[in-house]
Formats: sequence, C-alpha cells, structure tokens
Amino acid sequence: MRIGSTMHRSPEQIRQSLFSLTSKGINYDLERITAAADRSGNPHNAYPSIHVAGTNGKGSTCAFIETVLRGAGFTTGLFTSPHIVAFEERFRMNGKMVAEEEWIDVYYQQQTIIESYHLTFFESGMLIASELFRRRGVEWAVFETGLGGRFDATNILRPRVSVITRLAIDHREYLGDTLAEIAREKLGIVKERTPLVAADPDDPGLHRLIEATCRAKEAPCTFVAESDASEIASDNHGAAFHRNGIPYATRLAGRFQIVNALCAIEAIGQSGLTIDADIVQKGIAGAFLPGRFQRLAVSGKTVILDVGHNPDSAAVFVETLRSRFPGKPVCLVAGIMADKDYPAMIALYAAVARHIIFTKPKTDRAAAAETLAACLPEDRRTVCPDVGEAVRTAMNREEAVVCVTGSFYTVGEATAELGNMGLSPA
Repeated sequence: MRIGSTMHRSPEQIRQSLFSLTSKGINYDLERITAAADRSGNPHNAYPSIHVAGTNGKGSTCAFIETVLRGAGFTTGLFTSPHIVAFEERFRMNGKMVAEEEWIDVYYQQQTIIESYHLTFFESGMLIASELFRRRGVEWAVFETGLGGRFDATNILRPRVSVITRLAIDHREYLGDTLAEIAREKLGIVKERTPLVAADPDDPGLHRLIEATCRAKEAPCTFVAESDASEIASDNHGAAFHRNGIPYATRLAGRFQIVNALCAIEAIGQSGLTIDADIVQKGIAGAFLPGRFQRLAVSGKTVILDVGHNPDSAAVFVETLRSRFPGKPVCLVAGIMADKDYPAMIALYAAVARHIIFTKPKTDRAAAAETLAACLPEDRRTVCPDVGEAVRTAMNREEAVVCVTGSFYTVGEATAELGNMGLSPA
C-alpha cells in the first residue's frame, strides 16, 4: 500500500480529497461516469429509481417521493445535493443519513476508479451513492440531478419515472440564456417510453417543447399545475390542498410546495406501484427538508432559513415571507454566489427587509460581501464577511424576524452558528 493512500487518512482528509475534485469544474459529458459505473458493475441498475430534475423544487419533490415510498414499506435510497451542514446528507437510506464509516468503506473500494477516470466531485458522489444503495439492498431509489439533466452524472439512470419541476433561468454559463435552452437541457433526462411528470410551465412554448420531446421518445407525459388542486390553504406551518377529492397536507411551508407535492403524487402514480391513498397522504405530510422556508425559534426571535439561490426562488421566498409575517420588521442575512443574478435577488429582498446584512460563505464561488452591499443604500445595509458574525449581528438587532438566505453554503454556515445558540423548531 502506498504512503498517503486512503487507509492512512482520516475521514476529514478523505472528505477534503473529494471536495478538492470541485477544482476540476464541471466536465459536461457522461463518458467518464458511464465508464466508471460500468467498471463498478453498474450499481445504479440494481434497483428501480425515480429521477428528478428542474430549476426549483426538485429537492422537495424528491423528499415527498422518498417519504411516500418508505411509508409503503420499501427500503429507500435518496441522493440529493448540495448538503447544508454534513456531507452525509447527500446519501440517505430509509430517511437517515448514511454513517460516515459506511460511505468511506465504499470510497475505499472505488478510489482507484475515481482516480482512473478523473471523476469530478459530483460524479464521485453519484458513484458512491449508487454503490451504497446496492450494498444496503435498496428497493427504490430517488435521485436528484445536480445541474441540468442531459449531461448530469445522474443521467446514467434508466428510471421508472422522470420528473421535471419548475423551470427558471439559472446556470446560464452551462445551460443557456433562455428558458427554452434550459428546458432542453433538463429534458435530456427523458428516456424512451419512460413516463415524464412535469410542472406545467406558464409559457405555452415551453409546454409545447416538453410535449414534442416526449412525443419523439414515445414517453407518456403528464403535466401538473396548482389548478389541479382545490381547497388550498397555507400558513407558517405548511400547506393543505385537495386533489381528486383526497385531502393532503405538507409541513414544508410555502404555497409553491403544492406543485412539488403534486409532482410527487403523480410520479408515484406513474411508477407502476399501487400505493394506498392513506399511505400517500401520510408520506406527503411527513416529508421534511431543511432549509426550505424552515422556521426556527432562537433566543426569542423567529428565524427563517431558506436556501433559494436564484431570482425565481428569491421571488417565491419573498412572497411567502410577506404572506407569513405581514408588517413585521425583518432583518435579512444574505450570502450569494457570484455567478447568480444577485442584483435581482437583492432588489427582491429589499422589498421585505428593513435591513440586510451581506456576508460571504467559505467558498470561492461566493460574491464578496462588499460587492453585494453595493446594490443597496448604506443606511439599509451592514457588511459582515463572516457568516457566523453576520448571524450574531442580526440576532442582536431589534427586528423580531431574522432570515438567512441566498445559497446552500450561507444557510449551512448559519445553521452551525445558530446551533450554538440553541435553535429549536418554531
């Protein structure tokens, strides 16, 4: 065994080794992950799967689907990204994060393959997840795309159902400048004669594009929209609605979660499984995903954590905040990636926040706090380059509601800081 090999490294060193693969950037093709998976015995083919893409809402949709499948008695696997606090969040089986020693054992097995094929960080995660699920005897797995769809590492799957959630402008440098270009990349997950469930876009042109893509691949296509639901209600603790006369409720807050839940319900229906309505109801009600308008009580204040990281998700966040806390003074902590349309996001935040504290999470992708602050007048802003300091500053201000948003990275570092303050569900 060579010196410096995996067996001589700590779990933290192994994590850092994987994280260092992000320096390779995004290699936009499927050749490496296909070859690496084949050499590993194609573990992703060992169980049926559901594949979820989209710009916004795909993480919540995955959570709804997995919770329903688990409630139906299946052993489940869930692969999502990015993580908020712990790397292990990316790999969940039966609703629980995989133990550190378990994924590291898989990494031992796959290290040579990862290195031989020069896999990126995300490709490595996909390979590790696939093998973890095979080892544990997963009966159904749910995979969330990382970026786009057509060349995303998860697109080696041959799922029972594909899902595309809400579409919006994001990742222009990889996916294109228009919604049509972005939609074509997401639609790359559509497989021959495999059902697609799609959140119906407002744009008729996108609707026709989705239909045409599915027609060309003989893939049955089902659109879902909020209009499919009735008796809609939402509050600080979730949303409720009826579909086909059956009542559903979710503890994921925000009216937008209704469409995500509808996507999940329809995907289950298209999977070939027959699951009793009461199990589906319980699964939708039981699903939880941190950082999606997550409400906490900390030191006498209401704290909202939201990982929305583009203008579309920022608009939904602002709409939800305005409806949940009308007239209440808000202090907002924002750290945003440099490749996002941060002026548009900040303009949305400024419509509901009395004061914004700009910060920068510990990633090279993040915009400098000073750069973000330049978008707002001096009397409405504070600059705190460290996320922890930004959170402490916000908590010491007079506003009763503190929001942390702008990226997964920002919410992750804020969550760690808030944990030291004794956070609890609100």
